[in-house]
Amino acid sequence: MARGKELKKRAILTAALECISKSGYEATRLRDVSDAAGVSIGIIQHYFGTREQLLGEALGHASGELVEHFAALDDALGPWDRLRAMIGVVCGMPSLHGRGLLWLEMSSLARRHPELRERLDSVYELWDAHIRAAVQRGADDGSLGVSPGSVDDLTAIFLAFFDGYEYEIASALVPDDPAVLERRALLLAERLFRPVS
Repeated sequence: MARGKELKKRAILTAALECISKSGYEATRLRDVSDAAGVSIGIIQHYFGTREQLLGEALGHASGELVEHFAALDDALGPWDRLRAMIGVVCGMPSLHGRGLLWLEMSSLARRHPELRERLDSVYELWDAHIRAAVQRGADDGSLGVSPGSVDDLTAIFLAFFDGYEYEIASALVPDDPAVLERRALLLAERLFRPVS
C-alpha cells in the first residue's frame, strides 16, 4: 500500500515538472498537473496541499532523483571514474530541453518566491557537494592533477559550464543532444581536473 502511494506521488511530481517546463511556473495550474498525471485534483491536494507546495516539492523531486543516482554509484570508483559516472548520470536524465526550461524558470522566480530560492539553493548545493568531494579526493590522493587549494575554483568553473549549457539548450541555441553534452563535459573535466594515468 505504501509503495503504491509513493509511486502515485512520484507520478504527480513528474507531471508537475513536465507542466512547469512546458507552461512555466506561473501558468501551471493544479488542473494541468491533474490531467498530466491522470489523477484528481483532490488526490493532489491530499498529498501536497497547495499548488505552491506541490511545485516546490516537484523541484525537490528533480534534485532528489539526481542525488539518488549519484548515491547509487559504486563506492569503489576512483575520483576520475566517479566524476565520469556523475557526468553520465546528468547527461542521461530525460529531456535536457525540459530540464533546462525548468531551471531557467525556477531561477527567474527565486527572487519573488523565497521557498523556491531555498529549493534551488539546495539543488545546487547537493550537485556541488558531490562534484567537490570527488575532486577533493582526487587532489588528496594524487589521482587528479589539481592542487587542493584549487578545488573550489575548478568545481565552480565546471558547474558553471553545466549551468550555461542548460541555458543554451533551453533557449535552443544548441541542440538537445545528450551525447554532445556528455562529450563536451568530459573534455572540459579532463582539462580542468587532469586525471593522472
